[in-house]
Amino acid sequence: MNNPTSMEKIKAYHSIKNFLDEEQQKQIAEMLKLTSLDIEKRLWGKDNEVEFILMIYLLQWCKNIVGFEEGIAKLTDTVASDLYIELISGEKIVVEIKSSEDSKYKISENIFNRKEEFAKKFNAKLYFAIKLAGYWTLYSSDYLKSQNRKITIEQDFSNSEFNKIFGDRTFIFPKGLKIISLYSKQATEHMGITNDNFGNLIKYRIEYLGRKILTVNSPKNDKYFMVFLYENLQDIMSNDKQTIYQIDSDRTMIEEEFTNEAMMNLSGFILSPIKHMMSELGHAYNFSEYLTNLIDSKEHFLTRQHILYALSYLAEYDYPIMEKRENEIYLFKDMII
Repeated sequence: MNNPTSMEKIKAYHSIKNFLDEEQQKQIAEMLKLTSLDIEKRLWGKDNEVEFILMIYLLQWCKNIVGFEEGIAKLTDTVASDLYIELISGEKIVVEIKSSEDSKYKISENIFNRKEEFAKKFNAKLYFAIKLAGYWTLYSSDYLKSQNRKITIEQDFSNSEFNKIFGDRTFIFPKGLKIISLYSKQATEHMGITNDNFGNLIKYRIEYLGRKILTVNSPKNDKYFMVFLYENLQDIMSNDKQTIYQIDSDRTMIEEEFTNEAMMNLSGFILSPIKHMMSELGHAYNFSEYLTNLIDSKEHFLTRQHILYALSYLAEYDYPIMEKRENEIYLFKDMII
């Protein structure tokens, strides 16, 4: 049986792959002798690690984040975890990051015990950040131990401490909200947002039960930036109901609407514009590239305050967003300080 590819090779490829075209990626992968498992599973795991780090940083509840070098730790046969974090509350935690396309996760007793020993050296509590079937969750080592070191989405999702520890928030959006986008292929004055099929965006409107909440038709409008803040809302809405009207040979109108209640997290809103850039730029841009730029410049265009402002704007116009905190549901408008 062949030995698994070293993590150093995985990390080296991961750090440069978005600077390469597909043929160059293939050549480097062959040079490093990466297997299909390395590319399809282990690199995917590294992508998820970066997504997690980016997400908790942008949620702004982490005062300090320190990463551990796995390759160096192996020199002394140390079973290290991924991150040491000091929260703004002063609490210190060690985080092990895991991801699976499946809906369940299990860790061996030996590795689990060694992870706990590692965290104790830093006088920190151990947590497991686990992405299962696309959903991020967070559990303490005590909770994992109580579940015999097994986690499933179906049984354990409601016991996740992600919101509590990292300041994420869960919102419930009632049905009846609608976003209307008008595109033109010929207009010379537009909003600088392009749809490959329908041209440039010339008008953006939000309604609730037929009542106008927001209209933007120019990048000079003082609410123009809010179009980007609502991207996650629009993405989820389009999966619920999307209707396309071909007005004439030039103009197309797209209506997206909540016909059912929808639940979304603050972190989803924060990451959505980055995911849109990834989709538009293809392999040349990903979470790693964004994180690298963030590290170099310390500047990011979207914060939790921006999103909370956008949601409070909807609430002020009597769109009754609800917020789920632990097992209770509150009117978001009542939670605004």
